[in-house]
Amino acid sequence: MGGHMKSSFQSETKRLESIAAEASEIGGSILLEYFGSVRKKSIIAKGIGDWVSEADLASEKAIVDYLGEVAPNDEIITEETGHIKPDTIPKYRWIIDPLDGTTNFLRGFPIWAVSVAVEKLNPTGRWGPILAGAINIPSQHEIFNASVGNGAYRNGDKLSQLLPRILNECLFATGFPFRTRELIPDYSKLLADVLLRSADVRRPGAVAVDLCYVAAGIFDGFWELDLAPWDIAAGALIIREAGGTVGDFQGEDDFLTTGDIIAGQTDSYGELLSMIKNYFPTKRKVDKFPNRK
Repeated sequence: MGGHMKSSFQSETKRLESIAAEASEIGGSILLEYFGSVRKKSIIAKGIGDWVSEADLASEKAIVDYLGEVAPNDEIITEETGHIKPDTIPKYRWIIDPLDGTTNFLRGFPIWAVSVAVEKLNPTGRWGPILAGAINIPSQHEIFNASVGNGAYRNGDKLSQLLPRILNECLFATGFPFRTRELIPDYSKLLADVLLRSADVRRPGAVAVDLCYVAAGIFDGFWELDLAPWDIAAGALIIREAGGTVGDFQGEDDFLTTGDIIAGQTDSYGELLSMIKNYFPTKRKVDKFPNRK
C-alpha cells in the first residue's frame, strides 16, 4: 500500500472509529438514565439467564438513529433488532450491542458496556475485516476505541504493548456457556485446569469489558464459548491494536463465526490455546455470522 493510499485508509478508519466512539457514548448516556430504575414489566426473558429490557431497546434505538444520520447508506446488525439494510448496496456494516451485561445491569452490578464495531464489504461480496470499534463502560467512566493501523486507546491514552507473564502469575477472565449448557461439563474441566495452573480466574459477566481489560493488561487472557458477533467484534480489534492476539479455539480466525474466542498477550494466548485444545480439539459446526470472509 503506497503512502498516499495508506494515509487515506488510516484517515477513513479514524473517521469510522470516531463514529463508533460517539455511538457508544450515546448508548451509554441512555443506559445511565435507566440504571437502577428499569421497570420490571419491561424485562423479557429471551432464554435462561438471557434478558432484554426497555434500557437495551432505548440504547439501541438511540444508536441506530445516530447512525441513520451520519451513515445512512450503511447496513446495521444489532442484538435486539437484527438486520437493518439500506436501499442501496452498503459499503460498511455496523455491529452493535446496545447493552452487554444485561443481567449485571438489571441487578445493579456495575459491569456492563455498549459495544459498536464496523466492518467493510469486500470485493468478494463477503463482510470483513473489522475496521474500527469502540466500547463504552459508563459506570467506570471508560471508553476504549481502536481502528486498524491506528492503535488502541483508553480514555484517549494509547495502550502500550502487552507485557508477558509466566502462567502461574496470569490472571484470566472467562464467561460461562449459559446458552449452551450441554457444553458445561467440558467447560468445567477446562476451567479447573486453568485455575490449577494460573494465578486466578475472574467472571465479571460482560464480555466487552473483559476484552477491554485484556487490552489494558488488567487480565492476561480471556476465553469463552458460544458468543455472538456483537459481543466480541469491537473488543477483538481493540486487543489486536494493543498488540495482543485473538483467535478461535483452534487458533484460527473464525471466532466471529463460531462464537468461541481466546484472547491475550501472545504468550498467555498460546498457553490458553494449548489447554483449550485438550477439551475442545475440533471446531464446533456453528455459523453465528454468515457471509463473512
